[in-house]
Amino acid sequence: MNIWQAEAGTDTVRGVEKTRRYVEIAARLGEAIASGRIVAGTVLLEGPLADQFGCSRAPVRQALKLLEQNCIVSRFDGRGYVVGAPGTPVDRNQLQGMLAADIKAEQRPHFGWQTLYEDVEKQVVFHSFFGRYRITEIELARHYKVGRTVARDVLIRLESLGIVEKDEQLRWSIVPLDDIRIHNLYQLRELIEPAAIAQSIGRLDAVEIGAMLERLKAALDAYPDVSTGDLYDLEVDLHVRAVGACGNGEMLSALKRTHAVLTLSKHVLGFTVKMPASEPFLGEHIGILEAVARGDADAARSAMRAHILNSMPSVAARAAAVQATQKPANCAYIIDAR
Repeated sequence: MNIWQAEAGTDTVRGVEKTRRYVEIAARLGEAIASGRIVAGTVLLEGPLADQFGCSRAPVRQALKLLEQNCIVSRFDGRGYVVGAPGTPVDRNQLQGMLAADIKAEQRPHFGWQTLYEDVEKQVVFHSFFGRYRITEIELARHYKVGRTVARDVLIRLESLGIVEKDEQLRWSIVPLDDIRIHNLYQLRELIEPAAIAQSIGRLDAVEIGAMLERLKAALDAYPDVSTGDLYDLEVDLHVRAVGACGNGEMLSALKRTHAVLTLSKHVLGFTVKMPASEPFLGEHIGILEAVARGDADAARSAMRAHILNSMPSVAARAAAVQATQKPANCAYIIDAR
């Protein structure tokens, strides 16, 4: 068994077992380094690697940490990791291209809906601030030049997150994300998430908790030089991955509809709403996960509840700022239903 097989847990997607993405990335990089296609002294940075592999920075970050643990790359006096042991001279010429020219990222199969999902989600979330709108499935398909099955899969995904719903006539509509709904979603989170995170204790792998804490601390040190995509990944770490380890499918099903408030900041923070001078959720997440790491269920519950209560005003304020300063753009597949 090689080091990648030893690490390779699996995730189930639509009934298909898939190796964890960070293990796949670590294996690809490890093989390229071993073969000499990526030479000693090359500097590996999260952003360029994420672009190469067509993913977010989170799995790349985990992959590089795994390579470091296996003494394949190391930290140096600069950003990123250098290929080789500590003290390996950095090859500045390699910094230009980041990877040897003949290295190509492994292409992962994508469900058709995944290629357009982020763009549709952004449009729909933005419209949700301004009331109820209908989505025309056939126009969505035409706009992106895909089949209706692909368009429907996108809408089903949005429905599972509580962003859209079907009415009594089976028409798709955007669920308004107004003050009342934000309050209701946070009330639901306050009731369920503290219990869920407490139940996750003992179910979360210690290495995974450590990786989450490391990402949070790195973001806290780098803030505000952190992308909204990375901030969203950190939200997902706690509120989806860590909470999702609780093992209670009914609680998780109810919580999934509350993820609409997580997507809100992803699409407006740093775009239509200015990045705040500080982001308190980073420190609050650290406190919650540290309680989980030491097995303190009471502290984890208390810290999660306080975090949810603290975050609601800022999320509501961001939604209000968008409503006050923006107007929904015309979109071929979105119709005003008010």
